[in-house]
Amino acid sequence: MRKRKRYIHDLLLLTVCNFLLTVTTIGQNKTAIKVLARPQKDKILLRWGTTTPISWKLSNQYGFIVERYTVTRDKQILAQPEKKLISATLFKPQPLGNWKTLAEKDNYAAVIAQAIYGKEFELSGGDNKGIAKIVNNASELDQRYSLSLYAADNSFEAAKLAGWGYEDLDAKPNEKYLYRIISAIPSTKLFIDTASAFIGIADYEELPTPTDVAAVFGDKTVMLSWDYSILKNYYNNYFIEKSTDGKTYNRLSNLPVTNLNEKENKPSNRMYFIDSLKDNTINYYYRICGVSAFGETGPASEPIMGKGRSLLAQVPNINNTNVNAKGVVEITWTFEEKANDLITGFTLNQAKKEQGPYKAVVENINPNNRKITFDKPYPTNYFTITAVAKQGESRTSFPILVQPIDSFPPAIPTGLQATIDSNGIVILKWDQNTEANLLGYRISRANSKTEEMSILTPVVHKKSIYRDTINIKTLSSKIYYAVAALDERYNQSAFSAMIEVKKPDVVPPAAAIFTDYQIKNDSVIIHWINSKDEDVVKHELYRTAPSNSPKGVGMGTSELIQVFTDGASQYVDLSVEPGKQYEYNVVAVDESGLKTNAPVRLHIQVPDNGNRYKVKSLHTYVDVQKFYIEITWSDNLQQVESYEIYKAKKGKPITLWKTVKTGETKQLIDTNIMVNEIYQYGIIPIMKTGARGKIVMTEVKY
Repeated sequence: MRKRKRYIHDLLLLTVCNFLLTVTTIGQNKTAIKVLARPQKDKILLRWGTTTPISWKLSNQYGFIVERYTVTRDKQILAQPEKKLISATLFKPQPLGNWKTLAEKDNYAAVIAQAIYGKEFELSGGDNKGIAKIVNNASELDQRYSLSLYAADNSFEAAKLAGWGYEDLDAKPNEKYLYRIISAIPSTKLFIDTASAFIGIADYEELPTPTDVAAVFGDKTVMLSWDYSILKNYYNNYFIEKSTDGKTYNRLSNLPVTNLNEKENKPSNRMYFIDSLKDNTINYYYRICGVSAFGETGPASEPIMGKGRSLLAQVPNINNTNVNAKGVVEITWTFEEKANDLITGFTLNQAKKEQGPYKAVVENINPNNRKITFDKPYPTNYFTITAVAKQGESRTSFPILVQPIDSFPPAIPTGLQATIDSNGIVILKWDQNTEANLLGYRISRANSKTEEMSILTPVVHKKSIYRDTINIKTLSSKIYYAVAALDERYNQSAFSAMIEVKKPDVVPPAAAIFTDYQIKNDSVIIHWINSKDEDVVKHELYRTAPSNSPKGVGMGTSELIQVFTDGASQYVDLSVEPGKQYEYNVVAVDESGLKTNAPVRLHIQVPDNGNRYKVKSLHTYVDVQKFYIEITWSDNLQQVESYEIYKAKKGKPITLWKTVKTGETKQLIDTNIMVNEIYQYGIIPIMKTGARGKIVMTEVKY
């Protein structure tokens, strides 16, 4: 027992000191059961647990109820799900005596048994400082709860013995199940939300390989990192394996590494691990293996190789700078003379900001030199000196600020010219100034030659081209512009000579022209040529339907049925009714909001063919965990050639998504979806005679 207590102490201090500080905060606002499900080739594994220490303690006393509902069989949804109670007895921790055999060979089982049944569960040792102090400050119940969950993630056999896991060996490959995990705690003591998982053996996938593994090698150290967020739903922990020949790998520890960077509401994208190296001249190989919540070890990542790098001990230090009247900078620095033989020389680096980026401006400075001059400074400079090591990593000084005096403004900009289009968009261009310390430009505008010009660019404009938008629907027919240049010390030149720009006339866009249409059963397909005006930003399609008046005579009000901003010139109208007449017109709209004055109108009579077909039912199912929407349908139709399935985001035009031949399937999976979007699906049967059936629609929110 003393050895087991010591193992708990080592396990916590070495791997989950931060885990205790973060896991116990999960779900404090709402107590619930969380469940994970993973299919195997011949069974389904379930793992569950509660989200708070007190619910964990009560669950160990009262247990859980596990139910299974058979929802689909042979890809068909059952009219009534078949319910099965997984066990006649509650899922609770086995008596302490039943843990002995597993605990003798599985340290994680010993940890869970100690957490559930141990009279004492506290950590001791050390000087009660640092990590030990943080851990010992956590409550005993929090320690039992957090560490037992961590151990269960690494031993599925122990999780089952604790009543937190189950293997469904009765699962069938052609069925799909809804599992419900229900707390047996009386609601008068504590109410806990039920958890559920929808899964089948057909959902089985091999565990993924860790990717994006990186290594930064230092002086007898290496920092490994890998993408944690991508595989977060698969792996909780990782084993790190090391090799010196790239063939034989050994694990760095019997304990897996858990994520110590995870913080509530601030998920970490990468995990990090630092290992020490015995020799900087040897190549070391590392690879990463994930461990799932069911204790499965996934495939190893591609190995990454490298070796340590020796550091130059001496660091240069800039101790003086001076700028003479000609603007030449003189820099001196210190560096231990005894280290001259360890370097090939020095490099002077320059940047405009302290954070960089730095550029090498003088290289191959003699190792014996401690002074350098530089005649191309910026208005604001940061300089560093790098001692270039013959072996290992070079060392660079701290940056130092140098600012030469500059009170001369740049030259007045020249070559100013302007163009304007029918939308009031003005493009200004001028010759780029050649000053090395040029910061940018200020552009001013006036409505007349006599009024004071106003600045258009409160923030300095960097380029020698500028786009302005003006209102051309005003009484004034001209507008005026001028440009001034600024350097990095904010010395400003005088403004250039004003340039006069004449405003264009206001002309509405030309009309779009209908070219063709087809009527297929209960749908109308319209084709047109868009307006050719360059300033057109969209086309609006209007439809006028028959009047709904009691007399049923004449046409109703024209309504906007679709807006096109992507250049489309075709529309499928699925909402027409057989035997009725419709009128269509397309209106072009330009950037100024001007619309076509006299759009072309198209009159269409939709015949009533009297031969309509539709599917019996269309259903959707949302799988949040697998990130897909499942679409199924059924019908009693004969002589069906194929099915056309349509899709759209709600409020967007519906388009043909897939065509399915009869007999292939009556089920589709849609993975091209986004969270919090409402999707519409429609299905039209296509008969072997060529007739198109009536569309049946449904919508679902993901």
